[in-house]
Amino acid sequence: MHGISLDSFDQLAFPSLDDWEEDIFADYSGSDRKEGLISPKGERYLVKYSEQHTRMNDLDTSYVNNVLSEYLSSHILAIVGFDTHETFLATRNQELLVACKNFTSDSERLIEFGRYLRKYYDSDDVGRVPEYSQLEYVISKDTMLKQKKDEFLDTYWRRFIGDALIGNFDRHMGNWGYLVSRDGGIKVSPIYDNGSTLFPALAAHGMEQVLSDEKEIMKRAFLFPKAALAMNQVKLSYYDLLHSGYSERITEAVITVVPVILEKMSEIKAFIDAQDFLVDIRKCFYKKILEVRAEYLLKSAYERCVRGNFDQEAFERMEQKKAYSEETFERYYEAYKNSTGIFSR
Repeated sequence: MHGISLDSFDQLAFPSLDDWEEDIFADYSGSDRKEGLISPKGERYLVKYSEQHTRMNDLDTSYVNNVLSEYLSSHILAIVGFDTHETFLATRNQELLVACKNFTSDSERLIEFGRYLRKYYDSDDVGRVPEYSQLEYVISKDTMLKQKKDEFLDTYWRRFIGDALIGNFDRHMGNWGYLVSRDGGIKVSPIYDNGSTLFPALAAHGMEQVLSDEKEIMKRAFLFPKAALAMNQVKLSYYDLLHSGYSERITEAVITVVPVILEKMSEIKAFIDAQDFLVDIRKCFYKKILEVRAEYLLKSAYERCVRGNFDQEAFERMEQKKAYSEETFERYYEAYKNSTGIFSR
């Protein structure tokens, strides 16, 4: 059988958490099916389960692979050098899960960005994903956040580059935040909630079809997923944000982070190959999609940023608050095939 599902993995390959105690004080939010558990050592964990998924097309899976994506992407980001939460795969009551170690404590509490956002904007102005303009305003305005404005903004955009690599489409306002201590200290939390990455709804047979079609691969580097950031409620593309020169801070993040990602790609691929529970088609797909996004989305952005040779069309889309559309991709892809235009370097 292709892929990882509830009936196709070797349960003996993962530890069982059947004897772990339920954490009755756990209050984790979010849409995934989850619960809090306490390990025999007394450590608190959030555990997430795979969920049934309504197929949107014949490439989709019946079970969304958010569990695999959470585990793989958290480790990939850690390889690149980001501070991420600790995760491992396990089972409970014969269900596959990802266990995420709680990084808060009695003296530190996680405050999601959305809680700060709602202090300054009416409910009608707050969507699931923040507006581009809201980021700097809130971080510059809030009494706590403005203490470390430059650090927090730089960290956001550097992590944004990591999300671009793994194709995160759901870094919404509740999926990142800050650790606030009782003495008034504040720092960026580790990266968490990475389940909406690496195309979790794509079935193994869908991966085979994508890998056989260069255009489908390129779509997953340039057209989708979009970033969890909007302008006038239009979700922005990773391509436009990274290639347009729209912000000096984004450009600096590209120049800082992309070389590290490129240097670590062989280590990332080795990590994927080492996951014996993955069938070959999944290993091939994950490695290929990461390679293509690193090469054509990130490396090309890096070269533009270093040279100052930005994509003027991308800048204009940002200025006009227009989406990177299917039509846009078709034009760019034709240029790519002809080795001219935006994809040529």
